Amino acid sequence: MSLLLFFQWLQTRPWAVAFHESQYIFPLVETTHVLGLAGSAGLILITDLRLIGVILREEPVAEVMGQYRRWMWGGFAVMFSTGLVLFCSEAVNCYRSGTFRAKLVFLLAAGLNALAFETTLGKRVSTWGNEAELPYRAKLAGWVSLFCWTGVILFGRWTAYGLK
Repeated sequence: MSLLLFFQWLQTRPWAVAFHESQYIFPLVETTHVLGLAGSAGLILITDLRLIGVILREEPVAEVMGQYRRWMWGGFAVMFSTGLVLFCSEAVNCYRSGTFRAKLVFLLAAGLNALAFETTLGKRVSTWGNEAELPYRAKLAGWVSLFCWTGVILFGRWTAYGLK
């Protein structure tokens, strides 16, 4: 079975059709998706700006990241789960959308960047104290994250407006 055929099958499931055609549920889930994105990406923005040394320079990175990590993951879980439901209701349109594919590429890159940071530099973040100047790789991870999440948001919004 090809990917397109699978997406056609997925999109025609009764629950996906009912969801897509709902006057109230679809906009509610879409709004929840955007709120999850705002919460997650907003906190990621704060931690990235701390990594690159723009804000909260007097606060230890470990403290900044520790305060927000749980909330970032919560927002990401809301964003991801609602995005999956939204995708299922318009799977074929998403499959054909270049902007949706670009969004996924940026999302994958953001995830890989976060994984690389957490498995290497993130293990030593508590040793940095409240140094204003952080290791070059930490700054690079912050810049890459900012770039990737900007791409996710821009292409995500472009996709949403282009599919309607």
